[in-house]
Amino acid sequence: MSLRLATVLAAGLALAACDNAGTGPPEMDTSENAAALGDPMDTSDRESLTDRQVSERFIEVFYNQNRLTDGFEAWVHPDYIQHDPNSPTGRDPTIAVLADHMQANPEMTHDVKRVIYGDEGPDGTLVAVHYHFKRAPDDRGSAVVDIYRVQDGYLVEHWDVIQPVPEEALNDNTMF
Repeated sequence: MSLRLATVLAAGLALAACDNAGTGPPEMDTSENAAALGDPMDTSDRESLTDRQVSERFIEVFYNQNRLTDGFEAWVHPDYIQHDPNSPTGRDPTIAVLADHMQANPEMTHDVKRVIYGDEGPDGTLVAVHYHFKRAPDDRGSAVVDIYRVQDGYLVEHWDVIQPVPEEALNDNTMF
């Protein structure tokens, strides 16, 4: 693991302990998020957007609107690097897997709990999205952290950590 990734992850863990660390107002619904961003599918000004703005647009489409393939087509670089060993690398092979995933799980949800933004630098920005993924309404789901590297108007690299939500916990804290 690179020092930069380790630093961002450590900072993310520290921020995660704070209520709503690095996120917008929790009461802001999807339509308000979209209005604040303008059209989150508008890539015409990609070169002028900050890495954070690119991330915010992608998060709105992919997670909040549950339009996985649209988000990837608009905001992910064709040479996307995937570190999840269960997923293909490259944007287009990933879109094919996402399309199958959406068809098999039409009721899935991605309830974003927090987003942590790293500092922008010459190699881009690392962004961590912590969310509750559920395949169906009655599914306990999983706690997931997706980490993206954003550079030059695109998401270019991805790592993830997935942990099933257990039926019982040894403490009264939630996973979120």
